[in-house]
Amino acid sequence: MKPIQRWAVLIGVNQCGYDLQLPPLRYAESDARAMSDVLLDREVGTFDPGDVELYVGAKATWRDIKRRLRELTLDAGPSDVLLVYFAGHALRPEWSTQPDAYLVTADLDPDALLSEPDNGLRMAFLKRDVFEAFAGTSFLILDCCHAGTYLDADLRHAEAMQTYRTQVDRHSALMACPKGSAARESEEHGHGVLTHHLLRALSGEAADGNGRVSFAQMATFVAEQGIQPPPVQLVQMWGPTTVLTQPPVPRHDRRPLSAPALAGTSRPCKNPLDDLSSSISQLLGRLFRSEALLAPRARQAVEATKAEVIRYALDAHSVAVVDFSPSGIRAMSFTSRFDKDELHPLLELSAADATLARSSSPGHVVSDDAGRRVLCVRLPSPDRPHTLVIVDPALAALDMGEPLAVMLEAVWSSNLPDDPLLTEMQVMTALRTSFGRLPSSLYEHAFSLYQKLIDSMTVVFQPVVELDVRAAGVCIHSYEALARRRENESVAPVTALQMAHAWGDRFIIERDGLLFAKAVDSYAKADAASPWEGTKPLSVNVAVRSLLSDAYIAQVARALTDADLKARTVTLEISEHDEIAPGPGEDWMQRPLTYFHQRLTALARQLRISFAVDDFGVGYSSLARMAELPLTQIKVDRAVLHHHLALEELGLVVQVARYASDRGDASSPRPVIVEGFDDDAPVPLKQIYDLGIHHVQGYFCGETASTSLRPLSPTDRERIAAMVRGER
Repeated sequence: MKPIQRWAVLIGVNQCGYDLQLPPLRYAESDARAMSDVLLDREVGTFDPGDVELYVGAKATWRDIKRRLRELTLDAGPSDVLLVYFAGHALRPEWSTQPDAYLVTADLDPDALLSEPDNGLRMAFLKRDVFEAFAGTSFLILDCCHAGTYLDADLRHAEAMQTYRTQVDRHSALMACPKGSAARESEEHGHGVLTHHLLRALSGEAADGNGRVSFAQMATFVAEQGIQPPPVQLVQMWGPTTVLTQPPVPRHDRRPLSAPALAGTSRPCKNPLDDLSSSISQLLGRLFRSEALLAPRARQAVEATKAEVIRYALDAHSVAVVDFSPSGIRAMSFTSRFDKDELHPLLELSAADATLARSSSPGHVVSDDAGRRVLCVRLPSPDRPHTLVIVDPALAALDMGEPLAVMLEAVWSSNLPDDPLLTEMQVMTALRTSFGRLPSSLYEHAFSLYQKLIDSMTVVFQPVVELDVRAAGVCIHSYEALARRRENESVAPVTALQMAHAWGDRFIIERDGLLFAKAVDSYAKADAASPWEGTKPLSVNVAVRSLLSDAYIAQVARALTDADLKARTVTLEISEHDEIAPGPGEDWMQRPLTYFHQRLTALARQLRISFAVDDFGVGYSSLARMAELPLTQIKVDRAVLHHHLALEELGLVVQVARYASDRGDASSPRPVIVEGFDDDAPVPLKQIYDLGIHHVQGYFCGETASTSLRPLSPTDRERIAAMVRGER
């Protein structure tokens, strides 16, 4: 783990580049030097020699400054701090239609900007390429004219960008004046007006009760000095707590600048989700798009890998899973530098606070007098909850509070090394479930992520077998399209499919549309390579909310056309897990079943597609729903087979399936299909057949779900016929 860095880049320019009609300044260069002196002061300064870089006069060239700022940005970790100070002139070119300005360096050539607008130190560069990309906490001080332009720099389409642009929540700025206004120098004080008051603040006049001056205290002090025009400030996360100067103390005796005020106490994690979008995005990047996950150590045991990835993402000293039991503290999975004995006092404090913390928050922070911190996140387990312990995480990440704890718990509960895409979506869904509304940038990221997750799935086809007492009559009647995370897996990715319901209709409709398109495209290709004449029917699952969406219906029609698959081949299976009811803000003028019946009837006429009930026996199953909807078949969930009244329930379903034909509304009864039948089913195949159910689906016929379509072998057909006859 590399040491925490605190960098300051200070720029002061009195002269005004090439051929600029601007008067030279008197104090800009000396102001930059004065800022350097106070930050490096042996008694009150908090920056170390070598970490403060001074660019003044002819040495302040835009190429060197931009190069160095990018180097610092790309090398930064979440715990690092960057302060940029500029004193000088600012230029807003007449030809520019964007809210942007250049900080005038010694080599700025305004004529060259017409053809090469990036040949200068633009405010947009500072915002976009430095502060938005800097991993830690950053600060900007502008003592120049037009300083307030920085707030709008790089907003090419102001209204749209203000809505969707990611805000950097760990960045704060102090500007000498609003955009369009001029900053002033003071001959009386021998400084720029803003810098004069900055130096007063940093020298102790803005100190808190402990003698420390944070960026926020400095900005507040300056704002109270009655400067005209008034300065503009943007103080966000860590602005109030990042210390720039402190009381005279020998350097080697100083407590860490971020040491907690009340050592030995715990504090609940906060919940400021709207202010954390860029912090969350940055943490997601370090968790899921970093070398830590791809490195050779990621091939270790799953828990060891997750611990190491979390340690890297939070720039922490070490990570462990700890069991706080009555018999003592036991460390289980942990990274190499975790030392239980050294951390024992902190762990004891964590254990003492664990019960209280679990009742109020998913995580808590414990600290000691030396400034060491331990973030504790509770982890669910079958017997007794364990605790994820992160030692000395990056302070910028730590201040995320409760959302951080929720994200870490979701990561630990996942199978991160094997499926990072699913894990990241689980993390986003955990935030959604815990906090409800997410900032728009995170919501859109989650939607894009979910599209990738669904698109990465494979569709396999499970046969529906038509039963007969004769082997010659046993055959494959149709297929159901099933989503799988990987082709060789037999279990549905339920977590991935069901998380759409935590996000609402947009995600559900997108899921069903993508899976339908993937299913019919794959099925058309598999059917073309199959050994039989004609195309067998295909069933695809769909949610109630998707069938109410015209966007989904358009996707279905387009997918059928693209796959060149006839609509009459396809049946959409409506899950009984879904309620048929108006959504939030909807008002149906008719009874829900009546309204949905009319919707299905119209869709069947429009698309020439069929509908079926899926999973009957679970969720919102009802006889009225099964009897009243225009369905071509009914699929019974495997849970019915394991009920002690299974035969009675199956018999009732058969009666309902015959209801329409008995009334003369249909030419034949609707087929009933029993799903999930296997060799462990308590109801024999003969009894199912004798009830009049002649279609069964499951893992009993020798044919598992596959991406290809294959007929039953003679051996399997004979075995199934024997089961139907009751001989097996």
